[in-house]
Amino acid sequence: MRRGCNSFSGCGHTEKQREYGALLSVGVICVLKSWKFWLGTALLVGLVWLVEEHYGWRRIIASWQAVPPAELATALGLMLVSYVLRAVRFYDFFISHTRGAFFPLLRITVLHNFFNNLLPMRSGEATFPVLMKQRYGIPYRHSGPALLWLRLLDLYVLLALGFISLQSLMPWGSGTRTGLAVAVLAAPLLALLVQERLRRLLTGGRGWKTKALELMTALPDHPVTFARALLWTIINWVLKLAVYSWLLSVFTGLPLSASWSGATTGELSSVLPIHGLAGAGTYEAGVLAGLLPWGVDNKIALAAAVNLHLFVLGSTLLLTAVLTLATQQVKKDR
Repeated sequence: MRRGCNSFSGCGHTEKQREYGALLSVGVICVLKSWKFWLGTALLVGLVWLVEEHYGWRRIIASWQAVPPAELATALGLMLVSYVLRAVRFYDFFISHTRGAFFPLLRITVLHNFFNNLLPMRSGEATFPVLMKQRYGIPYRHSGPALLWLRLLDLYVLLALGFISLQSLMPWGSGTRTGLAVAVLAAPLLALLVQERLRRLLTGGRGWKTKALELMTALPDHPVTFARALLWTIINWVLKLAVYSWLLSVFTGLPLSASWSGATTGELSSVLPIHGLAGAGTYEAGVLAGLLPWGVDNKIALAAAVNLHLFVLGSTLLLTAVLTLATQQVKKDR
């Protein structure tokens, strides 16, 4: 005799797993059909050939002997802290949904970052709304705009930190520097004012205005909420860029103030419309754009960029494995 869903406690979970499995399958098929995916793959192949032709992969691997194991372990530990900080930012931002359930969100953050780093064209971003709906029941129309808003905050912080590191290379007078600094600091406040103005214009409207206002409900409507999200973003990016800058300085001999710009432009490359598979090619180009103005040799800069990218991917794989296993029991207890 067949059992119905009422008599089988796992039926609901099975149906959900099938639903999200189907969504994942559709997503994979869409990625494979995209010309951007194959262009990203071509960039990966081109990078492998370029490094072998002009530097040599054996020399790339051998250069890691210059990194003290204890310092490398410290860098990995700081990257672990960065993962936790990212999860804290999401937890604080979605506190009305996530209160008392931090570890499932840490798992979502880790998986989201994993797919983002490995899939081309930022297609891994789609995993976040899917996982947030699956675990916390947050609709896509709320998690999607919120994620976009947080990504714009990431972009702002990266640009601001990059501006700080590149100031010494720019032939600006003190007046220009002061004006730009004020503009950079005032940008978040201006964004909050514009957002509030839009919210007022859309309130009471019909049709598309109603839908637009609903999308904006996921965005922070109070300066304190905005400031907390900005604070977590700054702390996380300063930590990440400090680790990346240190690693670049080891491989190039540049001071941290110079290697900071290479780390920043490398991370900024992720917002390009064309993004290689696992960031291959585009990430290295971004790092080079920040290193070469400091007069470092082209081959040394390329090797340093590749090594930094290997660290990013290696730490992603290692920490994803560690944290997903550590939070596995949390998933089972849902």
